[in-house]
Amino acid sequence: MKKYETTDPKQTQALAKKIADLASAGLVITLNGDLGAGKTTFTKGFAEALGIEDRVKSPTFNILNTYESGRIPLYHFDAYRLEEAGAEDQGFEDYLGTDGVTLIEWPQFMKDLLPNDRLVMTFERTSEGDNDRVISVTGLGRFEALEGELPE
Repeated sequence: MKKYETTDPKQTQALAKKIADLASAGLVITLNGDLGAGKTTFTKGFAEALGIEDRVKSPTFNILNTYESGRIPLYHFDAYRLEEAGAEDQGFEDYLGTDGVTLIEWPQFMKDLLPNDRLVMTFERTSEGDNDRVISVTGLGRFEALEGELPE
């Protein structure tokens, strides 16, 4: 596991760029953290690094936003609304580990669909300041090597 401390949204987006630069089709990244922890900020930086020019926002009501204008497609899930409905039988597995990168906010509500090979990120606020975060990154399965390529 690697840990990064950020003190403003630009640093979160800089981390996103570093990870996006290493990303390839099939990567699934789960984004864990409370509301306002930086998950969507990370996603915006990630999308920008892929060359996506569309406005990126959390797909809270849609559950899934797709962006295909970048280097590789980006599939952005916000599974928060699946807490009660569940993710099974909705076709979401068609986006996991395929031709693009999949970012999943609130992955605990899609846990039955998550592949074993993924990058797990956790965003935690610290008590220091409003924008202070500790972001941990853990590679699972074949993405353990990706974690190793990230800077210290």
